[in-house]
Amino acid sequence: MKIWRGRKPAAAPLPRAVATIGMFDGVHPGHQRLIRTTVRLARRLRATSVVVTFHPDPQQVLNAHTPPPLTSLDRRLDLIKALGADVVWVLPFTRAFSRITPEAFVREVLRDRLRAAAVVVGDTFAFGRDRRGDLRMLRELSRPHGMRVVVVPPVTRGGAAVSSSRIRALLQQGRWRRAAQLLGHPVELTGRVVRGAGRGARLGFPTANLAVGSSVAPPRGVYAVEVWVGRRRWPGVMNVGMRPTFRTASTTVCEVHLIGFRGRLYSRAIAVLLRARLRDERKFSSAQALQRQIARDVRRAGRLLAKFF
Repeated sequence: MKIWRGRKPAAAPLPRAVATIGMFDGVHPGHQRLIRTTVRLARRLRATSVVVTFHPDPQQVLNAHTPPPLTSLDRRLDLIKALGADVVWVLPFTRAFSRITPEAFVREVLRDRLRAAAVVVGDTFAFGRDRRGDLRMLRELSRPHGMRVVVVPPVTRGGAAVSSSRIRALLQQGRWRRAAQLLGHPVELTGRVVRGAGRGARLGFPTANLAVGSSVAPPRGVYAVEVWVGRRRWPGVMNVGMRPTFRTASTTVCEVHLIGFRGRLYSRAIAVLLRARLRDERKFSSAQALQRQIARDVRRAGRLLAKFF
């Protein structure tokens, strides 16, 4: 899979393409249906399948109070690649780009750059400045260029469409298992590593303290996790809670021990995939008792995670 980055990537315009457009945050089953439809249609037309996505999230650019994305860009690209797309075009989203008209978007992106034979979208698709472009406008603007518009119905679960906003709502309610079911893959927690008190290192299990918003932290407990540092991944154990043994935390903290990792992570951004819940957080009688339990947690996590590594 090729990755294009930038408003005008260096790659030459494609001879013929089938494209789908969206943020695709989470790459949930609804997104997967769009991308698979795009890939199948491109193969039938002997064209290149292209997924057009945006970074950063348009909502984060336009609204400072938007929750963090469900997946990092790297994780999003990996999930899209697994669906068989030929090209992913990562369009930088800025306030200036948000003012592009629907007409200019169709002309510059779909016609001039992709030479799209068909565009695959969902039934609530909107585009252009203030989301002024709708399906009717997309069809009208595409027709003179010979572009076919294919509308894909949503995937439903529990009587409602699967959507990124629905999944975010479940996460904010602490319903991480249900969110993972709707995603079709593990929930991801992303953040930057900040300095902690160093107690994990003194116990023999150094931890990366993850700075995340309290609204997206999973329920308190200990989890077996898969940790991505750049393009490398590590098995790990994450504790989410208040450090009751030491009574030091006034808010929920996320501490991740990367099994087998050696190095410094301060200030780096990491992504944590929740694979399994190991136990509840609880207070121990001493630091030594906590140390013994952590060792058991690490061994158990290693066994559970072995099939992913």
